[in-house]
Amino acid sequence: MLYRSAMFDRLRKNARAAALLADVFDFDIARLDPVEPVRLASGGELRAVAGDASGGTFFVCDDGPVLYAGSEGTAGIVATDPGAVVRLVVGVPTWHDVVANAPDVNAMLAAFESSYAEMKEYEPRIDQLRSEAGAELELGDVDVEELLASLSRCLTELSPGYVLLNENGDEYDPL
Repeated sequence: MLYRSAMFDRLRKNARAAALLADVFDFDIARLDPVEPVRLASGGELRAVAGDASGGTFFVCDDGPVLYAGSEGTAGIVATDPGAVVRLVVGVPTWHDVVANAPDVNAMLAAFESSYAEMKEYEPRIDQLRSEAGAELELGDVDVEELLASLSRCLTELSPGYVLLNENGDEYDPL
């Protein structure tokens, strides 16, 4: 069953935006199969909403925050809701490169600036594509520092309440 939210409904109706998110921002709403069966330690509900090229999966937990489960056994809350995760992947397309620096938002910003400069080398139109995705999805102004502060809070404050387990009951490591 597809997860229903205003943002995901908008994505499903907008082929251009869905293609941008999948091809440029590595957030593919058509890829919903996690690498392995997983569950929340709390017994709460998990619904896959997107995947990435590395085999990671984005899940909505209990109709609330969005948990990212990497294919290498790491997981954590990355956004407070489905709209926030789309703003994150568009606004901070190299978000994977900054999570290790949480909770230090300044260090996260420095890591983003470095990884984003590198991204621009192989995708020189990334600024234009971020603007286009933002316009297609009516994201409004996307402030990188606010997104990083939110990501930091999600990783440090929300993640401990959403422990992900594999089918053997082993905990995923924090992002």
